[in-house]
Amino acid sequence: MKNAKTSIIRLLTALIPAKGLRRRIRRRLMDAERDAWLAKNVPEARRRYARLEAACREKLAAGGRLSVAFVVCDASMFSGESVFQAMLSDGRFDPFIAVVPRVSRGEEFLKASLEKTLSSLRAKFGGAVRCMYDPATGAARPLEGAADVVFTSIVYQDQTLEQYTTVRLSRTALVVCLYYGYGGLFKSNERKTVFLPDIVCSWRYFVSNEATRRLWVERNPALAGNTVAAGYCKMDRLARVPAGAPRTRAKIIVAPHHTIDRKADALSLSTFLEHADFFLRLPEMFPEADFVFRPHPLLFARLATPKWWGPERTAEYERRMKAHANVEFQQGGDYFGTFAESDALVHDCGSFLAEYFYTGRPQCYLSDGKGTLEAQLLPFSERLYANVYHATTDDEIAAFVRDVAIAGRDPMKPARDEFAAAEVCVNHPNATARVIDAVMNGIEKGTLT
Repeated sequence: MKNAKTSIIRLLTALIPAKGLRRRIRRRLMDAERDAWLAKNVPEARRRYARLEAACREKLAAGGRLSVAFVVCDASMFSGESVFQAMLSDGRFDPFIAVVPRVSRGEEFLKASLEKTLSSLRAKFGGAVRCMYDPATGAARPLEGAADVVFTSIVYQDQTLEQYTTVRLSRTALVVCLYYGYGGLFKSNERKTVFLPDIVCSWRYFVSNEATRRLWVERNPALAGNTVAAGYCKMDRLARVPAGAPRTRAKIIVAPHHTIDRKADALSLSTFLEHADFFLRLPEMFPEADFVFRPHPLLFARLATPKWWGPERTAEYERRMKAHANVEFQQGGDYFGTFAESDALVHDCGSFLAEYFYTGRPQCYLSDGKGTLEAQLLPFSERLYANVYHATTDDEIAAFVRDVAIAGRDPMKPARDEFAAAEVCVNHPNATARVIDAVMNGIEKGTLT
């Protein structure tokens, strides 16, 4: 939600000298402005959607196909890929991928992420991938009016250009929000995500499980009109990853998060700075194992800024990590093959906490030992956390690698598998079909599910 009133609120509250008071007053005023904006715009969006549903029904009845755009700004955040693949072979749809710029991290990051995303997706889907932005000229291709239905995982309005946000695209298309991660894990989601305009103004918002749907609707009743617990269709692809050649060496993923600024980040997960040196030693400590070092796509971009390590130290760390013969360094992109081939995961990421349950293999979640992580968990993610191994020190990480990942002693597996089947992997591996059915039921019958 970007408008003149929010800018005025920020400007006026900046004059309040006491930081704590300034933040409380600003938050209260911003929340009131947000609620007023949503109260006006959500009903308008729902009325438009009713007309667009009718137009889609007429098109299908006349023998036409629905044009479906999948808006992507980062290949690793393409949560609708399984839906796109299913629609390619479904005669009711004419799908395409619209790659849009990610503008929130500066021009250099925009160009690099755009090129990487285009390269990755075109290698898979060829001409079905359309580039919506030319970084050389700054020219952006319009998407409004080009699709009957739009799938998006972009929920923060500052991530891309305004014309590719849900609020704008809802003028001409039924916008389906598939959150880029598992979702519903942290209190910051509870406080912020449920009020994001690009979620609340979507036609359908699919969440991963019923516990999350109930909590979201409780926090924001407006979501009762568009939120469906369909399962996590992103992970359906994992079931279709072909089995690789038999391995004799354990493969362990190390995946540090990017939220290194405990004072500034609303979500504070990363323990990378505490373990960075140890991560460099880990491959030498266990030469009998293979490691995949996969930092969050934003971590090294953040480390390279003057506030943290700067470009030279960051580049040197990357060089040293890549120098290990038993390390594969991954910089974003698809990770399903890596998940399928791995034996264990060491990390402090958000969605991976839920996603790795789909592999059936053990994970070790890193925390600072000061309760920072635990204070951020919601009831469902508390149960996730209870079913994984934990570490706060280098020695505890080493013990997990040695005893669980390499030696295969995994006493938590029976309870973990039971919990995953009952509460995490909902509708797996058929969540994709559930999403498509719900979309068609919404168009043809006007029902939510």
